[in-house]
Amino acid sequence: MRNQRNLLRDDRGGVAVFGAMVALTAIGAGAVAVDVGRMTVLRSQMQNAADARAMAAAVQLDGRDGAQDRARAVAEDVMIHGSAIPEDDHEIQVAAVEFYSQYTPTKVKATSDQDAVFVEVVLEARQVDFLFEPVLDMVSGNDADTAQITTYAAAGPDPFICHAPPLMICDYGDQGGGVHSWDDDLRNPVHAGKQVRLKEQGSGGTWAPGNFGLLALPDGSSGASDLEAALAALLPEDCYELDVTTATGSKTQKIVDAMNARFDLTGNPWPYPAPDVINYPRDSNLISSTTEKLGNADWDAEGYWSAKHNGDDLPDDLDGATRYQVYLYELGLPYARDGKQTLYPVPANLAEDYPDYELVTPTVAAVPVNAANQHDPNYDGEPRSTNPTAYADVTKDYSRRLVQVVQLQCTTLDVKGKHEYPTQANYLEIFITENMQNPPNADLYGEVVRSLSPTNNPEFHANVKLIR
Repeated sequence: MRNQRNLLRDDRGGVAVFGAMVALTAIGAGAVAVDVGRMTVLRSQMQNAADARAMAAAVQLDGRDGAQDRARAVAEDVMIHGSAIPEDDHEIQVAAVEFYSQYTPTKVKATSDQDAVFVEVVLEARQVDFLFEPVLDMVSGNDADTAQITTYAAAGPDPFICHAPPLMICDYGDQGGGVHSWDDDLRNPVHAGKQVRLKEQGSGGTWAPGNFGLLALPDGSSGASDLEAALAALLPEDCYELDVTTATGSKTQKIVDAMNARFDLTGNPWPYPAPDVINYPRDSNLISSTTEKLGNADWDAEGYWSAKHNGDDLPDDLDGATRYQVYLYELGLPYARDGKQTLYPVPANLAEDYPDYELVTPTVAAVPVNAANQHDPNYDGEPRSTNPTAYADVTKDYSRRLVQVVQLQCTTLDVKGKHEYPTQANYLEIFITENMQNPPNADLYGEVVRSLSPTNNPEFHANVKLIR
């Protein structure tokens, strides 16, 4: 009995038991730390892969045909990401690529390449096998031996354009409420060669109430003198980001002076006129209508050429040509054309990358000159400036007749007054077809050349941003 009582009071070996329990807990904690660490590393690797693929894909969303196919190919095939953690397959694969016209606050699936603004990349779930599964079972009582890791990322374009003048027009395709007609969108190549008319304020045909088709400058200023300087500048300062601010008021005379500086028809000190300041005929429906804004690309090229080139016939190369194509031809600049679509400068790999385009090579420059009246802008294409800073290189100064114009969704966004609006990176290149007249006929006429994107304009920078 005495020995039994001694045995009950004997605490020898208690430390060993306590130590064993502490050791077991430490081993379990270490096992948890190792496996949680492995899951964390894999999740980070997968998220980085999803982010990179989404951002690379978003660069391709330029509103052109095939944009979604190009973006999907980049997301799925261009990059290879791997991880040594999963036991089954070390390569991280894409499970799905989805496109949206709106991502926040609610997702709206894109219906075409033109309204695909955001891309979402979902990766295949990857499995992590627990290295210390028996230990974890003992400590936690959970008999799970694997964990599934899933990740996704969404991105959209966040481009900016530099050296663009403060000009805007309303998007023809915008029907309100987010509904858009691609057929009416000036980005559609079928509209190349058509004239657009930017009406002055108060004429009954303004692009947006209170606006003369003008933007505030990137720094926010919108005074008449500031806008005049930017419109007349060789390279307007600063860059427009994805959102722009509209400018109110007509500022008509300042705008006339600024645009006409490009035609060498103003008394102000703005330099750098275009090398050919000739006016081109208007589209037939804009001649017959004072309210129509979009032309029909039907202009009298034959009559123009005969009148301005000593009665000569229109060259075969200019059959069905746009005014911009005629302009390049008169300057003696080779270009490529596919109907009314134009490539200048000519890409080095024209035949391979643009098989539908034909090279047009003028034999010699042929700028119209009216010796009888050197001050007739409707006939004489030769600028008369004696300014020593005037251009002398037609391979550069041809661009004085080109402007970059943003299209805003005026109906959907209720554009009016001075407010900030999203551009959706919708910029057009417009060829100015004639000098501006004084009020009350101060309309700005131009011809659609092409839609601008980071792939065809060095001033359009293809920034993208993650949104999820």
